Amino acid sequence: MSNAYLNETELYNKKLKEEFVSRYPESAHNVYRRIFYYSAAAERMYGIDLYEFNLNQISEVLFSINASSLASVKSAVSIVRAYIDWAIHRRSNNINPLDIIDGDWEKQFVDSTKKLFFSKNEIDEIISKSKNAQDAVIIALLFEGAGGKEVSELRNLRPEDVDYEDKSITLTNENGEQRLIKVEDQTLHLIKEAIRQGDYYKRNGHVSPNARNTKETSELIETGYVIKPAKTKVVHVEQVNTHLIYARLSGISDEDMLDIPNFTVKNIQRSGMVYMAKQILDRDGKFEDREQYFEICKKFGVNTIDNNGYETYNWFPIKQFVNIDMINQLYGDDSLS
Repeated sequence: MSNAYLNETELYNKKLKEEFVSRYPESAHNVYRRIFYYSAAAERMYGIDLYEFNLNQISEVLFSINASSLASVKSAVSIVRAYIDWAIHRRSNNINPLDIIDGDWEKQFVDSTKKLFFSKNEIDEIISKSKNAQDAVIIALLFEGAGGKEVSELRNLRPEDVDYEDKSITLTNENGEQRLIKVEDQTLHLIKEAIRQGDYYKRNGHVSPNARNTKETSELIETGYVIKPAKTKVVHVEQVNTHLIYARLSGISDEDMLDIPNFTVKNIQRSGMVYMAKQILDRDGKFEDREQYFEICKKFGVNTIDNNGYETYNWFPIKQFVNIDMINQLYGDDSLS
């Protein structure tokens, strides 16, 4: 079910749902409403509110979400449980059916065919299979925290923005605002190789011998930026456009290349957030504090919001996928080892 469709869906018993949602920070409202959008169809079909659902009816709602991770399922279950607890006085039997479940019950609702997150080892393997440093550096930078609107921080990166001794890079977004992040040695190496690369291997070096133009490479144009365009009839004099970044990731993930579904800018960045959470867990022995989330927000350039006159990171949405469950799902017993 698409976001557009969800936004057009009328909540069942809307006034009551909105009363419940209003108890939470405004930044969380859409997260809660989304669950109620999914439950609306079942509520209308049965003619009762979600607070009156039995376990089988709740299961129908959870299956309809098509969650790709256990963390997403647990988040949805938590919201439904909280709603039923809040409205328990309206329920016919005063019993919350979700009080009897365990983690194994929740696993059935995970769509295991829909992989959206990648471990550090998986990212490293994809990078190792990328014939172009120009492609590999995009993956590494996204995983390390670079982004910005329309991936402006990648597109604006210049060789002089890289400090190899300090192991850091200065990122510039679409508004010219700058921030500095630390990066790993591998990323620095890929940046250096991307700067040096003069010819770009088409289709990751897998040009069909039957292709009309069988030349394996295209000449790259020096523009003063780390990520460079290939020479075409159109003359490029500045940084690459957003579509080139997307096209290169699409080329890597194409089923005829490495065949990696859902290998997108957002999913690579989110995977990087989970990896950073794992590192924080290994460092601190726990991962639960707001300050720990703020470290991730700072590294990945998460937007800030005004919270009663106090500027803070909009960190609540990332809790849906940056949490202990997702760390365990991707890294298992590797944490705290």
